[in-house]
Amino acid sequence: MKIYSVDRIENNVAVCECESEIIKIPTSQLPSGTREGDLLGKTDSGFIALPDETAQKKKSLFELQKSLFKK
Repeated sequence: MKIYSVDRIENNVAVCECESEIIKIPTSQLPSGTREGDLLGKTDSGFIALPDETAQKKKSLFELQKSLFKK
């Protein structure tokens, strides 16, 4: 399963990235409540939310910021 990160949402279109691939997806095709920064899995039947993976990604990014900006 390919995992996409929602970079931004503008004009009812989500701009998503997977490695070096960038795709635009109408928000009507996304799970309800999808926000910028969320991770989505691409399945044969469409996109699914990946809340556990999203939380882990946000946590690791927060830890990285903490380590870079610590005093």
